This record gives sequence, C-alpha cells and structure tokens, in this order.
Amino acid sequence: VALRPGANVQAVARRLDAAAAAIPGGRAFKFTPPPALPDVQVIKDLELLPLALSAFLALLAIGAVGHALSIAVHRRRHDLAVLRALGMSRLQTRMVVATQASVLAVIGLVFGVPLGVALGRSIWRVVAGFTPLAYHPPLAVWALLLIGPVALLAANVLAAWPEHHAARLRTGQVLRTE
Repeated sequence: VALRPGANVQAVARRLDAAAAAIPGGRAFKFTPPPALPDVQVIKDLELLPLALSAFLALLAIGAVGHALSIAVHRRRHDLAVLRALGMSRLQTRMVVATQASVLAVIGLVFGVPLGVALGRSIWRVVAGFTPLAYHPPLAVWALLLIGPVALLAANVLAAWPEHHAARLRTGQVLRTE
C-alpha cells in the first residue's frame, strides 16, 4: 500500500483494518505501518548537531569578548587614569571601552563569518559522508544578515560593566599606586 506524502498512516491503517474485517476471513490480515528505519533515527539525532554547536560557539565567543574587555580595562587602568587626568570625561572613558568592544566584534565578524561558513560546510560534508545523508549545503541568509548587528549589540552590552568600572576609576588613587 502506498500513501501520499503527508497522509495520516494510523488513520489509513484503521480504515484498511475496518475494510478487511468486513470481508469473511479478513480479520486475519492486520495493516500495520512498517517500523521506522534505524537510519531515520540517526538522521533525527544529527538534526540538532549544527544548532547545538553554533550555540556553544556563540556562548564561547560571548565569554571571550566579555573577558577580554574586563581584562583590558583592568590592565589599562593606568592609561585611562592618565587620560582622565588630561581632561577626558567619564562619557569619553565609556566610549573608549565601547569602541574597543565594537572593534573586537568587527574583527571577529570579518574573520569569523567567512571562516565559519567554509569550515562548517567542510565539517558537515564529512559528517554527511559518514551518515546516510545527501550533502546539500544550506544558505542561511537571515543568519548571515543578522549576525553583524547582533554581534555588535552583544559586544556593546557586554561592555557596559567594564565601561562602568572604567568611568568610575579614581584617577588620583590609580596614579598614586603606579
């Protein structure tokens, strides 16, 4: 028995069972759908792999940018204190950290997106070769269009805490301890 794509297999089996029961001796025949192939389960298990990997890498990138900004403000507090002593305002100090966050995000995008697309396609080709999958590389247009603004926004949101600490540096105290 062949069904159209999208047909409810259980409903069709019930109707065929009812039709067979109406025939004398037809109760001996049961229409049951075939069991799912094990290869189908392998494909379903691999469905979330790219999404889980991209979520992990995004979390890793967010942690790295946050850590880099935090360490940069801590290590450069003397330079920021000198600039503050020369007349830089708190807002300008915050803008220094925001600029650093934006530059980190742009450099990450310039190198990360092309390398990520190339490496991701290569790795997925290898994974598709080991499993019963046909390799058809997707083109995630929306993801490629949104990654830039989202990365810049995330970097500047992550910069809020280091910006706050940079703007609240006590110039005299920092310069005295150096």
